[in-house]
Amino acid sequence: MSTMEGSTTASRHHNRGAQPSLTVRSIIPNPTKCLIDNSEVEEYDETLLMRLRKLSEYTNSKANIYALGKLLPTATWGQYKPINNRSKVLCDPATGDPITIWVVGRIAKMWFMRFGKPESRVTLTIMPLSRTLAHQSVLLLAKFSTPALSENNYILKIKYDCIVGLTPQGLDIICTIKWQNVRGGDTVNKAILFDTVYDARRDRSLKTYSERPIWNLTDLKSGDLVLLEMKMTHYSKKQEDNKWHSRAQYEMIAISLLDIAEFPEEDGQGTTQIDGLAI
Repeated sequence: MSTMEGSTTASRHHNRGAQPSLTVRSIIPNPTKCLIDNSEVEEYDETLLMRLRKLSEYTNSKANIYALGKLLPTATWGQYKPINNRSKVLCDPATGDPITIWVVGRIAKMWFMRFGKPESRVTLTIMPLSRTLAHQSVLLLAKFSTPALSENNYILKIKYDCIVGLTPQGLDIICTIKWQNVRGGDTVNKAILFDTVYDARRDRSLKTYSERPIWNLTDLKSGDLVLLEMKMTHYSKKQEDNKWHSRAQYEMIAISLLDIAEFPEEDGQGTTQIDGLAI
């Protein structure tokens, strides 16, 4: 291989999956300042309200944690590396480390099990406390996809993955996915129920994962107020034009319960209930 060919190959690998000019700031130059809609928090007392405001504005650059409404403006896809490749994860370009995104909202739908058994690929949708912030999050996913999409087209493309209909409320939710598969004996994949779920209802309970009280996933329900920790990634999928397109998505890392809903919320989103898929 000639020096020029080697340089070209290295450059191609270096740029694979990354778009240096594409950042959070280039997509959302003027992020919303409305992180909580008053109509969404009328039922909560002042103590919880103060906590929700703190969580909605939380940033910790040393730990690479940013609330959705306070995302690092320079964040972009990470660099390609043969080992520990981060080209498919949103990262801090200064350190190359993946970013953890925090968002507070009410659970809209949960899909973790089918007929009592853990599913391989599951979804959790929440309704953030700010509609503007929800729309902003969809815009990020749409524009970080390749080719870039409009918000409505993005919802249309992923509606079956998230089990939501293309309704006006489709822009008001955040859908996250998670693979529950783990490699078992004889290289057989087995789905293990997601268990990174915590009880964070007490103030100052959001410390390290090892110090957080555990909460049972099956005890969560629609309407519960949670802190969802997630990361932004992208995957490739063959489309109708027979070409491979890249789709940005949110992957859940952890769920922390902040408040228990008195009654499960009614489904007002036009979502489709699939028989046997429920928690």
